Amino acid sequence: MGTGEVTKRGALIWDFLTTFVAARRTFLAVYRRYERRVLAQARHHAVPRAQLKLPPQELWTLFHLDRLESLRDKRLAPLRDLATEIFGSVGDEGLMDAYCGHIYHEISILSEEHRSVGRFVRHHDPRRYRSLFDEVSGYYPLRLNRVLRFFRAAMKRLDELLPRWSQERIVVRSAYLFGDRLSRRAWSDGREALYIRMYPNGGVVRGYLEAGRSFLDSGFTDQARQALAHALSAWEGADETVQQRPGERRALEEVRELMARLVPMGSRRAEILGRDTSEGQKP
Repeated sequence: MGTGEVTKRGALIWDFLTTFVAARRTFLAVYRRYERRVLAQARHHAVPRAQLKLPPQELWTLFHLDRLESLRDKRLAPLRDLATEIFGSVGDEGLMDAYCGHIYHEISILSEEHRSVGRFVRHHDPRRYRSLFDEVSGYYPLRLNRVLRFFRAAMKRLDELLPRWSQERIVVRSAYLFGDRLSRRAWSDGREALYIRMYPNGGVVRGYLEAGRSFLDSGFTDQARQALAHALSAWEGADETVQQRPGERRALEEVRELMARLVPMGSRRAEILGRDTSEGQKP
């Protein structure tokens, strides 16, 4: 596989990760809003949730159609396409591409079902609406809970895929540069939560180490030095149980080896800068 193909694959994987996390976050906002509104309507009508029957205007308020369609078109359609491109025609053996496809399908149907409710807000037809209500009122929670289950399964699969993707150069650097925001949205914790999943053998220390190694291999010594300093800080801040793990101890040894390589590089750079400065001075 050529360098260009490697770079393209890494970029696709990172795009998939950010799109997946954004799609899940948007869906959860829709789901929680729906739950709050249904429960509020049940309290308002003083009936159990299972017996709640709403007129068109009130049923229409359970979702914002434009938000459902935005979730479908701006989040889930790109997610489905990225999954197809990454896993190809054979698909992912862990079903990640299937989960993404099913999520898109369920939200697409939900959007069309809700659009049909809007017709009865505009046109009074009680008989037909009663028939429709029996249909969509059951499908609303059914489809939402299906999507919720698919996202849960996809999150578990993501934990299995992250170690496979942990040596992709674009993924390594993007995790270091932008992983804090992604990780907080996915696991409600900082970049360390992402590194623990990406590097089960070495954890956070390994995550910063691999970022430092990647930067150093490309000649970005300042960024490499910074990443390795984070690795040392992660080690020093870890509890004794973590420090005794073989993976973390090996990662620490590699951090020290790379930092030893950086010392002569820094001396050589200072020597060149000093010489250039002295040569540039007027006699």
